[in-house]
Amino acid sequence: MIAAGPVERLEAVLERTSALASLGLFSHVAAAEARRAAQESEDRLVRRVTPRPLEGLLVGLKGNIAVRGWPYEGGLSARAGQTADQDAPVVARLREAGAVLFGQTAMDEGALAAEGVSSAGPIRLPLDPARSTGGSSGGSAGALAAGLCDLALGTDTIGSVRIPAALCGVTALKPSFGRVSTRGVLPVHPRFDHVGPMARRVSDLAMMLKVIGQHDPHHALSIDYGAQGDGEPIDGSRAADRLLAGRRIGYGIGFDDLAPADAVIEGYNAALARLRGWGAELVPIDLRPLDLRRTRRAVFALCEHEMWRTHREGLETRPEAYSPRLRALLDYGASLTAERLLDLEARVVEMQFTWEARVADLYACVTPTAPVVAFEHAGRPPDTLADLTVIATAAAVPAASVPCPVPSGTLPVGLQVIAPRGEDARVLALAALLDR
Repeated sequence: MIAAGPVERLEAVLERTSALASLGLFSHVAAAEARRAAQESEDRLVRRVTPRPLEGLLVGLKGNIAVRGWPYEGGLSARAGQTADQDAPVVARLREAGAVLFGQTAMDEGALAAEGVSSAGPIRLPLDPARSTGGSSGGSAGALAAGLCDLALGTDTIGSVRIPAALCGVTALKPSFGRVSTRGVLPVHPRFDHVGPMARRVSDLAMMLKVIGQHDPHHALSIDYGAQGDGEPIDGSRAADRLLAGRRIGYGIGFDDLAPADAVIEGYNAALARLRGWGAELVPIDLRPLDLRRTRRAVFALCEHEMWRTHREGLETRPEAYSPRLRALLDYGASLTAERLLDLEARVVEMQFTWEARVADLYACVTPTAPVVAFEHAGRPPDTLADLTVIATAAAVPAASVPCPVPSGTLPVGLQVIAPRGEDARVLALAALLDR
Protein backbone atom coordinates (compact mmCIF):
# COMPACT_ATOMS: atom_id res chain seq x y z
CA MET A 1 0.00 0.00 0.00
CA ILE A 2 1.11 3.58 -0.68
CA ALA A 3 0.97 5.72 2.48
CA ALA A 4 1.55 9.15 0.94
CA GLY A 5 -0.49 10.52 -1.94
CA PRO A 6 0.88 10.62 -5.50
CA VAL A 7 1.68 14.35 -5.34
CA GLU A 8 3.61 14.13 -2.06
CA ARG A 9 5.50 11.07 -3.22
CA LEU A 10 6.40 12.68 -6.54
CA GLU A 11 7.77 15.81 -4.86
CA ALA A 12 9.89 13.69 -2.51
CA VAL A 13 11.27 11.70 -5.46
CA LEU A 14 12.00 14.84 -7.49
CA GLU A 15 14.02 16.17 -4.58
CA ARG A 16 15.85 12.88 -4.15
CA THR A 17 16.52 12.59 -7.89
CA SER A 18 18.18 16.00 -7.84
CA ALA A 19 20.30 15.00 -4.85
CA LEU A 20 21.43 11.81 -6.63
CA ALA A 21 22.03 13.39 -10.05
CA SER A 22 25.71 12.39 -9.91
CA LEU A 23 24.68 8.75 -10.33
CA GLY A 24 23.69 9.50 -13.93
CA LEU A 25 20.49 7.45 -13.79
CA PHE A 26 18.22 9.82 -15.72
CA SER A 27 18.70 11.52 -19.08
CA HIS A 28 15.46 13.54 -18.82
CA VAL A 29 13.10 14.35 -15.95
CA ALA A 30 9.59 15.44 -16.98
CA ALA A 31 8.72 17.21 -13.73
CA ALA A 32 5.86 19.41 -14.98
CA GLU A 33 4.16 16.57 -16.87
CA ALA A 34 4.59 14.22 -13.92
CA ARG A 35 3.08 16.79 -11.54
CA ARG A 36 -0.03 17.04 -13.73
CA ALA A 37 -0.42 13.26 -13.87
CA ALA A 38 0.18 12.88 -10.12
CA GLN A 39 -2.43 15.55 -9.39
CA GLU A 40 -4.92 13.77 -11.66
CA SER A 41 -4.34 10.52 -9.77
CA GLU A 42 -4.67 12.25 -6.42
CA ASP A 43 -7.94 13.90 -7.47
CA ARG A 44 -9.33 10.53 -8.55
CA LEU A 45 -8.35 8.96 -5.24
CA VAL A 46 -9.90 11.83 -3.25
CA ARG A 47 -13.15 11.43 -5.22
CA ARG A 48 -12.97 7.68 -4.53
CA VAL A 49 -13.02 6.87 -8.24
CA THR A 50 -12.08 3.24 -8.77
CA PRO A 51 -8.26 3.26 -9.03
CA ARG A 52 -6.71 2.29 -12.32
CA PRO A 53 -4.22 -0.63 -12.21
CA LEU A 54 -1.12 1.59 -11.85
CA GLU A 55 -2.77 4.60 -10.24
CA GLY A 56 -0.21 7.17 -9.12
CA LEU A 57 2.82 4.88 -9.48
CA LEU A 58 6.00 6.57 -10.70
CA VAL A 59 7.50 5.01 -13.83
CA GLY A 60 10.92 5.49 -15.43
CA LEU A 61 11.25 4.72 -19.14
CA LYS A 62 14.38 3.80 -21.05
CA GLY A 63 15.55 6.38 -23.57
CA ASN A 64 14.86 4.26 -26.67
CA ILE A 65 11.09 4.10 -26.00
CA ALA A 66 8.96 6.80 -27.62
CA VAL A 67 7.19 9.11 -25.16
CA ARG A 68 5.28 12.01 -26.70
CA GLY A 69 7.28 15.24 -26.39
CA TRP A 70 10.28 13.60 -24.73
CA PRO A 71 13.77 13.14 -26.22
CA TYR A 72 13.82 10.15 -28.55
CA GLU A 73 17.53 9.58 -28.91
CA GLY A 74 18.20 6.03 -27.74
CA GLY A 75 21.48 7.15 -26.21
CA LEU A 76 22.78 8.08 -29.67
CA SER A 77 24.54 11.36 -30.37
CA ALA A 78 23.44 10.88 -33.99
CA ARG A 79 19.83 11.39 -32.82
CA ALA A 80 20.57 14.34 -30.51
CA GLY A 81 17.67 16.79 -30.37
CA GLN A 82 15.05 14.40 -31.75
CA THR A 83 11.77 14.12 -29.87
CA ALA A 84 8.91 11.65 -30.15
CA ASP A 85 5.68 12.92 -31.69
CA GLN A 86 3.57 10.12 -30.22
CA ASP A 87 3.67 7.47 -27.52
CA ALA A 88 4.79 3.92 -28.17
CA PRO A 89 1.84 1.54 -27.50
CA VAL A 90 3.42 0.37 -24.23
CA VAL A 91 3.61 3.99 -23.05
CA ALA A 92 0.00 4.70 -24.05
CA ARG A 93 -1.09 1.68 -22.01
CA LEU A 94 0.86 2.89 -18.97
CA ARG A 95 -0.87 6.27 -19.19
CA GLU A 96 -4.29 4.61 -19.50
CA ALA A 97 -3.49 2.53 -16.40
CA GLY A 98 -2.86 5.68 -14.32
CA ALA A 99 0.94 5.58 -14.20
CA VAL A 100 2.83 8.81 -13.60
CA LEU A 101 5.54 8.97 -16.27
CA PHE A 102 8.34 10.55 -14.35
CA GLY A 103 11.56 10.49 -16.33
CA GLN A 104 13.69 8.95 -19.03
CA THR A 105 16.39 6.64 -17.77
CA ALA A 106 19.97 6.60 -19.04
CA MET A 107 21.14 3.79 -21.29
CA ASP A 108 24.14 2.49 -23.20
CA GLU A 109 24.66 4.00 -26.63
CA GLY A 110 22.13 2.53 -29.05
CA ALA A 111 21.36 -0.27 -26.54
CA LEU A 112 24.25 -2.21 -28.05
CA ALA A 113 26.23 -2.84 -24.86
CA ALA A 114 25.90 -3.93 -21.24
CA GLU A 115 28.58 -1.69 -19.75
CA GLY A 116 26.33 0.83 -18.00
CA VAL A 117 27.85 3.86 -19.72
CA SER A 118 25.70 6.48 -21.46
CA SER A 119 26.81 9.24 -23.81
CA ALA A 120 26.82 11.52 -20.73
CA GLY A 121 29.07 9.22 -18.69
CA PRO A 122 28.90 6.28 -16.28
CA ILE A 123 25.57 5.01 -14.97
CA ARG A 124 26.49 4.38 -11.35
CA LEU A 125 25.34 1.67 -8.94
CA PRO A 126 23.52 3.33 -6.01
CA LEU A 127 25.05 0.84 -3.55
CA ASP A 128 28.58 1.71 -4.72
CA PRO A 129 28.93 4.58 -7.21
CA ALA A 130 32.34 3.33 -8.34
CA ARG A 131 30.56 0.34 -9.86
CA SER A 132 28.32 -0.06 -12.89
CA THR A 133 24.62 -0.83 -12.99
CA GLY A 134 25.24 -2.91 -16.11
CA GLY A 135 23.25 -2.25 -19.24
CA SER A 136 21.82 -1.39 -21.46
CA SER A 137 18.81 -0.69 -19.19
CA GLY A 138 21.14 0.32 -16.37
CA GLY A 139 19.42 3.63 -15.69
CA SER A 140 16.07 1.90 -15.14
CA ALA A 141 17.58 -0.69 -12.78
CA GLY A 142 19.59 1.92 -10.88
CA ALA A 143 16.58 4.21 -10.49
CA LEU A 144 14.59 1.37 -8.97
CA ALA A 145 17.44 0.41 -6.65
CA ALA A 146 17.76 4.05 -5.51
CA GLY A 147 14.02 4.35 -4.85
CA LEU A 148 13.56 6.97 -7.58
CA CYS A 149 10.62 5.22 -9.24
CA ASP A 150 8.14 2.46 -8.42
CA LEU A 151 8.27 0.75 -11.81
CA ALA A 152 10.39 1.01 -14.94
CA LEU A 153 10.52 -0.11 -18.53
CA GLY A 154 13.66 -1.34 -20.23
CA THR A 155 14.47 -3.24 -23.38
CA ASP A 156 16.18 -6.61 -23.57
CA THR A 157 17.95 -7.88 -26.68
CA ILE A 158 20.54 -10.26 -25.17
CA GLY A 159 19.94 -9.57 -21.47
CA SER A 160 19.56 -5.83 -21.12
CA VAL A 161 16.82 -5.83 -18.47
CA ARG A 162 17.94 -9.01 -16.71
CA ILE A 163 21.64 -8.18 -16.32
CA PRO A 164 21.21 -4.74 -14.70
CA ALA A 165 18.39 -6.10 -12.55
CA ALA A 166 20.76 -8.76 -11.23
CA LEU A 167 23.59 -6.29 -10.56
CA CYS A 168 21.25 -3.79 -8.86
CA GLY A 169 19.23 -6.25 -6.78
CA VAL A 170 15.85 -5.66 -8.48
CA THR A 171 13.61 -7.79 -10.69
CA ALA A 172 12.95 -7.79 -14.42
CA LEU A 173 11.18 -9.85 -17.06
CA LYS A 174 12.11 -10.54 -20.67
CA PRO A 175 8.70 -11.61 -21.98
CA SER A 176 8.03 -14.23 -24.60
CA PHE A 177 8.82 -12.98 -28.08
CA GLY A 178 5.96 -10.84 -29.37
CA ARG A 179 3.99 -10.64 -26.12
CA VAL A 180 4.79 -6.94 -25.57
CA SER A 181 4.69 -4.64 -28.59
CA THR A 182 8.02 -3.15 -29.63
CA ARG A 183 6.39 -0.62 -31.96
CA GLY A 184 7.75 2.82 -31.16
CA VAL A 185 10.99 1.41 -29.76
CA LEU A 186 14.30 2.15 -31.50
CA PRO A 187 15.45 -1.25 -32.76
CA VAL A 188 18.63 -3.23 -32.35
CA HIS A 189 17.42 -6.44 -34.02
CA PRO A 190 13.68 -7.13 -34.41
CA ARG A 191 14.16 -10.86 -33.92
CA PHE A 192 15.72 -10.41 -30.49
CA ASP A 193 14.29 -7.12 -29.18
CA HIS A 194 11.85 -7.16 -26.25
CA VAL A 195 10.31 -4.50 -24.00
CA GLY A 196 10.59 -5.69 -20.41
CA PRO A 197 8.98 -4.53 -17.15
CA MET A 198 11.32 -3.85 -14.22
CA ALA A 199 10.44 -3.40 -10.53
CA ARG A 200 11.60 -4.08 -7.01
CA ARG A 201 9.14 -6.96 -6.53
CA VAL A 202 7.97 -9.71 -8.88
CA SER A 203 4.33 -8.98 -8.02
CA ASP A 204 4.81 -5.56 -9.64
CA LEU A 205 6.21 -7.18 -12.79
CA ALA A 206 3.03 -9.22 -13.08
CA MET A 207 0.91 -6.09 -12.63
CA MET A 208 2.88 -4.28 -15.35
CA LEU A 209 2.72 -7.22 -17.75
CA LYS A 210 -1.08 -7.24 -17.49
CA VAL A 211 -1.07 -3.63 -18.62
CA ILE A 212 1.52 -3.72 -21.42
CA GLY A 213 1.31 -7.35 -22.56
CA GLN A 214 -1.60 -6.91 -24.93
CA HIS A 215 -1.71 -7.90 -28.58
CA ASP A 216 -0.89 -5.03 -30.94
CA PRO A 217 -2.84 -5.58 -34.20
CA HIS A 218 -0.81 -2.85 -35.91
CA HIS A 219 2.55 -4.56 -35.35
CA ALA A 220 3.55 -7.54 -37.48
CA LEU A 221 5.74 -9.03 -34.74
CA SER A 222 3.07 -8.89 -32.03
CA ILE A 223 1.71 -12.30 -31.01
CA ASP A 224 -1.61 -12.91 -29.26
CA TYR A 225 -0.85 -15.55 -26.63
CA GLY A 226 -4.41 -15.47 -25.31
CA ALA A 227 -4.84 -17.02 -21.88
CA GLN A 228 -1.78 -19.26 -22.15
CA GLY A 229 0.01 -19.45 -18.80
CA ASP A 230 -0.28 -20.83 -15.30
CA GLY A 231 -2.12 -18.05 -13.49
CA GLU A 232 -1.05 -15.33 -11.10
CA PRO A 233 2.21 -15.32 -9.16
CA ILE A 234 1.69 -16.68 -5.68
CA ASP A 235 3.45 -16.30 -2.38
CA GLY A 236 3.71 -18.16 0.92
CA SER A 237 5.37 -21.44 1.85
CA ARG A 238 2.22 -23.53 1.60
CA ALA A 239 1.53 -22.18 -1.87
CA ALA A 240 5.11 -23.02 -2.78
CA ASP A 241 4.63 -26.60 -1.62
CA ARG A 242 1.46 -26.91 -3.69
CA LEU A 243 2.99 -25.41 -6.79
CA LEU A 244 6.36 -27.15 -6.75
CA ALA A 245 5.90 -30.55 -5.07
CA GLY A 246 7.04 -33.12 -7.61
CA ARG A 247 7.70 -30.52 -10.34
CA ARG A 248 10.80 -31.16 -12.43
CA ILE A 249 12.92 -28.00 -12.52
CA GLY A 250 16.16 -27.90 -14.45
CA TYR A 251 19.20 -26.13 -13.11
CA GLY A 252 22.23 -25.15 -15.12
CA ILE A 253 25.61 -26.75 -14.47
CA GLY A 254 28.86 -26.74 -16.41
CA PHE A 255 29.46 -22.98 -16.61
CA ASP A 256 32.82 -22.94 -14.83
CA ASP A 257 34.40 -21.47 -17.97
CA LEU A 258 32.50 -18.24 -17.21
CA ALA A 259 34.50 -17.88 -13.97
CA PRO A 260 31.44 -17.22 -11.78
CA ALA A 261 31.99 -15.03 -8.72
CA ASP A 262 31.86 -16.72 -5.32
CA ALA A 263 28.80 -14.65 -4.39
CA VAL A 264 27.03 -15.84 -7.54
CA ILE A 265 27.63 -19.48 -6.67
CA GLU A 266 26.60 -18.91 -3.05
CA GLY A 267 23.36 -17.20 -4.05
CA TYR A 268 22.62 -19.82 -6.71
CA ASN A 269 23.09 -22.68 -4.25
CA ALA A 270 20.83 -20.95 -1.73
CA ALA A 271 18.09 -20.58 -4.35
CA LEU A 272 18.42 -24.25 -5.34
CA ALA A 273 18.14 -25.24 -1.69
CA ARG A 274 14.87 -23.33 -1.45
CA LEU A 275 13.46 -25.08 -4.50
CA ARG A 276 14.52 -28.46 -3.16
CA GLY A 277 12.96 -27.64 0.21
CA TRP A 278 9.65 -26.86 -1.48
CA GLY A 279 9.59 -30.36 -2.96
CA ALA A 280 10.80 -29.65 -6.49
CA GLU A 281 12.74 -32.38 -8.29
CA LEU A 282 15.92 -30.66 -9.47
CA VAL A 283 17.32 -31.93 -12.77
CA PRO A 284 20.85 -30.89 -13.83
CA ILE A 285 21.16 -29.34 -17.29
CA ASP A 286 24.71 -29.37 -18.62
CA LEU A 287 25.16 -26.03 -20.39
CA ARG A 288 28.43 -26.91 -22.11
CA PRO A 289 26.85 -28.50 -25.21
CA LEU A 290 24.93 -25.24 -25.78
CA ASP A 291 28.23 -23.43 -26.43
CA LEU A 292 26.82 -20.28 -24.85
CA ARG A 293 29.78 -18.01 -25.51
CA ARG A 294 29.69 -18.84 -29.21
CA THR A 295 25.92 -18.34 -29.23
CA ARG A 296 26.22 -14.97 -27.52
CA ARG A 297 28.84 -13.87 -30.02
CA ALA A 298 26.59 -15.00 -32.87
CA VAL A 299 23.58 -13.06 -31.59
CA PHE A 300 25.71 -9.98 -30.94
CA ALA A 301 27.22 -10.13 -34.43
CA LEU A 302 23.75 -10.37 -35.98
CA CYS A 303 22.79 -7.29 -33.94
CA GLU A 304 25.89 -5.44 -35.14
CA HIS A 305 24.94 -6.19 -38.74
CA GLU A 306 21.31 -5.18 -38.27
CA MET A 307 22.27 -1.91 -36.58
CA TRP A 308 24.72 -1.19 -39.38
CA ARG A 309 21.85 -1.57 -41.83
CA THR A 310 19.73 0.81 -39.74
CA HIS A 311 22.46 3.44 -39.41
CA ARG A 312 24.26 2.93 -42.72
CA GLU A 313 23.30 6.33 -44.12
CA GLY A 314 24.22 8.18 -40.93
CA LEU A 315 27.58 6.44 -40.76
CA GLU A 316 28.35 7.58 -44.29
CA THR A 317 27.23 11.18 -43.90
CA ARG A 318 27.96 11.92 -40.22
CA PRO A 319 30.50 9.38 -38.94
CA GLU A 320 31.61 11.81 -36.21
CA ALA A 321 28.15 11.51 -34.61
CA TYR A 322 28.94 7.92 -33.58
CA SER A 323 31.43 7.12 -30.86
CA PRO A 324 34.59 5.27 -31.90
CA ARG A 325 33.38 2.23 -29.96
CA LEU A 326 30.00 2.11 -31.71
CA ARG A 327 31.56 2.81 -35.11
CA ALA A 328 33.87 -0.17 -34.62
CA LEU A 329 30.92 -2.43 -33.79
CA LEU A 330 28.90 -1.27 -36.78
CA ASP A 331 31.90 -1.49 -39.09
CA TYR A 332 32.28 -5.11 -38.06
CA GLY A 333 28.59 -5.65 -38.77
CA ALA A 334 29.12 -4.17 -42.23
CA SER A 335 31.95 -6.62 -42.90
CA LEU A 336 29.84 -9.74 -42.42
CA THR A 337 29.28 -11.64 -45.65
CA ALA A 338 26.03 -13.36 -46.58
CA GLU A 339 27.70 -16.72 -45.96
CA ARG A 340 28.89 -15.64 -42.52
CA LEU A 341 25.44 -14.33 -41.63
CA LEU A 342 23.93 -17.69 -42.54
CA ASP A 343 26.47 -19.43 -40.29
CA LEU A 344 25.54 -17.10 -37.40
CA GLU A 345 21.83 -17.70 -37.91
CA ALA A 346 22.47 -21.45 -37.97
CA ARG A 347 24.30 -21.24 -34.63
CA VAL A 348 21.31 -19.54 -33.01
CA VAL A 349 18.84 -22.03 -34.45
CA GLU A 350 21.01 -24.97 -33.39
CA MET A 351 21.18 -23.63 -29.85
CA GLN A 352 17.41 -23.12 -29.77
CA PHE A 353 16.65 -26.69 -30.84
CA THR A 354 19.27 -28.11 -28.47
CA TRP A 355 17.75 -26.20 -25.56
CA GLU A 356 14.19 -27.19 -26.41
CA ALA A 357 15.16 -30.86 -26.59
CA ARG A 358 16.91 -30.75 -23.21
CA VAL A 359 14.07 -29.04 -21.33
CA ALA A 360 11.03 -30.48 -23.08
CA ASP A 361 9.73 -32.36 -20.02
CA LEU A 362 10.62 -29.72 -17.42
CA TYR A 363 8.31 -27.23 -15.70
CA ALA A 364 10.98 -24.50 -15.70
CA CYS A 365 14.74 -23.99 -15.50
CA VAL A 366 17.03 -21.78 -13.45
CA THR A 367 20.56 -20.45 -13.88
CA PRO A 368 22.43 -17.50 -12.45
CA THR A 369 21.41 -14.36 -14.34
CA ALA A 370 24.99 -13.19 -14.78
CA PRO A 371 28.24 -14.85 -13.66
CA VAL A 372 29.51 -11.63 -12.05
CA VAL A 373 28.56 -8.98 -9.52
CA ALA A 374 28.59 -5.26 -10.33
CA PHE A 375 31.99 -4.36 -11.76
CA GLU A 376 34.00 -1.18 -11.35
CA HIS A 377 33.76 1.48 -14.04
CA ALA A 378 37.52 1.92 -13.86
CA GLY A 379 38.09 -1.64 -15.06
CA ARG A 380 37.20 -3.53 -18.20
CA PRO A 381 33.62 -4.89 -18.31
CA PRO A 382 33.50 -8.70 -18.20
CA ASP A 383 32.85 -10.21 -21.62
CA THR A 384 30.73 -12.98 -20.04
CA LEU A 385 27.89 -10.71 -18.89
CA ALA A 386 25.33 -12.06 -21.38
CA ASP A 387 26.55 -15.64 -21.70
CA LEU A 388 23.68 -16.97 -19.54
CA THR A 389 20.93 -14.52 -20.52
CA VAL A 390 21.46 -15.44 -24.18
CA ILE A 391 19.72 -18.77 -23.50
CA ALA A 392 16.25 -17.20 -23.35
CA THR A 393 17.12 -14.77 -26.14
CA ALA A 394 18.11 -17.45 -28.63
CA ALA A 395 15.27 -19.75 -27.57
CA ALA A 396 12.69 -16.91 -27.74
CA VAL A 397 11.30 -17.89 -24.33
CA PRO A 398 10.39 -15.80 -21.26
CA ALA A 399 12.92 -15.29 -18.48
CA ALA A 400 12.99 -13.24 -15.29
CA SER A 401 15.79 -12.17 -13.00
CA VAL A 402 15.08 -12.21 -9.28
CA PRO A 403 17.56 -11.38 -6.49
CA CYS A 404 19.24 -14.35 -4.83
CA PRO A 405 19.55 -14.57 -1.05
CA VAL A 406 23.06 -13.35 -0.17
CA PRO A 407 24.73 -12.36 3.11
CA SER A 408 24.32 -8.79 4.26
CA GLY A 409 26.95 -6.51 2.74
CA THR A 410 27.40 -8.68 -0.36
CA LEU A 411 26.73 -7.11 -3.74
CA PRO A 412 23.47 -8.34 -5.30
CA VAL A 413 23.33 -11.38 -7.55
CA GLY A 414 20.44 -12.60 -9.65
CA LEU A 415 18.73 -15.89 -10.40
CA GLN A 416 17.36 -16.36 -13.92
CA VAL A 417 14.05 -18.25 -14.18
CA ILE A 418 13.21 -19.61 -17.64
CA ALA A 419 10.00 -21.30 -18.86
CA PRO A 420 8.59 -22.46 -22.23
CA ARG A 421 7.44 -19.92 -24.78
CA GLY A 422 4.20 -18.22 -23.82
CA GLU A 423 4.44 -19.27 -20.17
CA ASP A 424 5.32 -15.84 -18.81
CA ALA A 425 2.95 -16.37 -15.89
CA ARG A 426 4.82 -19.56 -15.00
CA VAL A 427 8.09 -17.63 -14.90
CA LEU A 428 6.51 -15.00 -12.66
CA ALA A 429 4.90 -17.57 -10.37
CA LEU A 430 8.21 -19.29 -9.70
CA ALA A 431 10.10 -16.00 -9.46
CA ALA A 432 7.54 -14.68 -6.95
CA LEU A 433 8.19 -17.65 -4.66
CA LEU A 434 11.89 -16.92 -4.71
CA ASP A 435 11.35 -13.17 -4.21
CA ARG A 436 10.31 -13.33 -0.55
